[in-house]
Amino acid sequence: MISGKQGIKGTADNLLLVIEFSLIPEKYAIDGNYVTEVLPLKNLTVIPGTPVFVVGIINLRGKIISVVNLKSFFDLKEKGISALHKVFVIKHEKMEFGILADEIMGTKWLDMQTLSPPPINLHGSGLDYIQGVASDGTILLNARAILSTRSIIVNQK
Repeated sequence: MISGKQGIKGTADNLLLVIEFSLIPEKYAIDGNYVTEVLPLKNLTVIPGTPVFVVGIINLRGKIISVVNLKSFFDLKEKGISALHKVFVIKHEKMEFGILADEIMGTKWLDMQTLSPPPINLHGSGLDYIQGVASDGTILLNARAILSTRSIIVNQK
């Protein structure tokens, strides 16, 4: 048994280190293994003609990274973007992009065996990307599903 990880008790196989963030008013988390970087939103360049969920691109040490707003992608209520927003970059295989967050709360351990399924009254495109809900209400997103969906790819012709 592992104990002492922010009050979580369980076997190492059941615990997942996640990055916790907010898309106000909800708290979300994503598997920390997919997160490569967390940074403030700076020097965002808006690209005309892209889907509403693509807020723009950033230059990350010479690498161009698209930034996605999950609020728009999941059809959630949006209040606008400010310099207080944060971006965390997620990557799996060849897919990599940034996700806009209202706030990054930090990391925490989740016991995967205690997750509940998404509420039955939840609807919208975001439901396909939810892995479960923690006892404190934090919604665990499925990073692999988000990184592998064709819906988020913008085709250039």
